[in-house]
Amino acid sequence: MKSTLRCGCEAHTELTVCELAPGLQGLECVSCEGQLLQLDDYRAWRDKTPVPPVAQAIAADEDPIARHCPACARLMQRFRVGAQPDFRVDRCAACQNVWFARGEWQAFVAAGLGSRLDEILTDAWQRQLQTNELRQGREAVLRQRHGAETMDELARIRQWLQAQPGRDELVALLRADW
Repeated sequence: MKSTLRCGCEAHTELTVCELAPGLQGLECVSCEGQLLQLDDYRAWRDKTPVPPVAQAIAADEDPIARHCPACARLMQRFRVGAQPDFRVDRCAACQNVWFARGEWQAFVAAGLGSRLDEILTDAWQRQLQTNELRQGREAVLRQRHGAETMDELARIRQWLQAQPGRDELVALLRADW
């Protein structure tokens, strides 16, 4: 990774070498405290480093806009990390650089995701986040409409039905006037 790159923040500060984790170097902007990580460096570190334990969640600053890659000036693609922590990292597909805004790398590692960056940068991960968010929203509406007690009972029944060998017939019996 070149050390003469400049940050896209307002100060346009030159990025300096930093240590994101023991044995993992990146570049950092001293003005906005954002950090740039080269995916090849990350993968080499991940493959030789044991998975760090999950720590207490750390608050991260959300970068409100997509960034331009410090290496090639292309617009970086934003990827949501998850519901907890809820922030986005930016990746340049061409340069294979990932940008973490202030505190995001620490929050990322604290959430136990230190070894899952490649997975988070996939369409499958992003679709699963959307699916989970929609499911949670739908459940919140149903809980408001029918009450928490009713929805908890339905969840219990659904779980019981899923464990039954003839569940399709049992569901049909519920719908039928047996």
